[in-house]
Amino acid sequence: MKTLLKRQKGFTLTEILIALAIFSMVVAGALQVFNFVQITSESADKQIERLREVQLAFRQLEEDIRYMVPRERRNVFGDRAPLLKAESEAANSYIEFTRGAWRNPAKLKRSSLQHVKYEFLDDRLVRHHWLYVDSARDGQELTRDILTQVDDFEMEFLIDETWKKDWLVDGGERLALPEAIKVTTVLKDYGELHRVFPMPRYDMAAEGEPEREDPTSGGTRNNGRRRDDRGGGRR
Repeated sequence: MKTLLKRQKGFTLTEILIALAIFSMVVAGALQVFNFVQITSESADKQIERLREVQLAFRQLEEDIRYMVPRERRNVFGDRAPLLKAESEAANSYIEFTRGAWRNPAKLKRSSLQHVKYEFLDDRLVRHHWLYVDSARDGQELTRDILTQVDDFEMEFLIDETWKKDWLVDGGERLALPEAIKVTTVLKDYGELHRVFPMPRYDMAAEGEPEREDPTSGGTRNNGRRRDDRGGGRR
């Protein structure tokens, strides 16, 4: 009885090389697609994070200016400082003032007032604030970068229908405040952005306390009491 030997067929070397070449092309294409998706995702995440940084910076600036209060302050020498101080044409432009409504969820023993300063350093917008309004104490300053990739930071101040670049006053004008503040920020990626903030009007009462105009009542409020502009009395 004869045993039939069957020839076993296999892949030739050429077929194996062709298969490996096709597999390599498929894998290379898949890796390129994966890398493209990953790079696009990372770029989108960076853009979202950057947009969030810009929005938070302008929101913080808007909140600080909106809650600006005419609170007198003493500098490190004990002298009375202006309510607002700012320079746009200096090497490091800045704006410095005192704001109210400083939230205190931790119930710390501190004032609701906060002295703040925005300063343009290199390509960063830096926010300084102090735990105490008066600068008699050292070591109370806290600083953080609020905005990066900044090319320029300028301010303009409206007074008597005229825009001024700086707000440097002394003597009898140290209690003066502008009618509006315009902030122009030039970013490397977003270009020029500007915001205009109208300022509330204050009158200094006879007792020396600031009175803020109440736009809804046509008068002013002082410690929660309205002053009628017609009669000058209080209700």
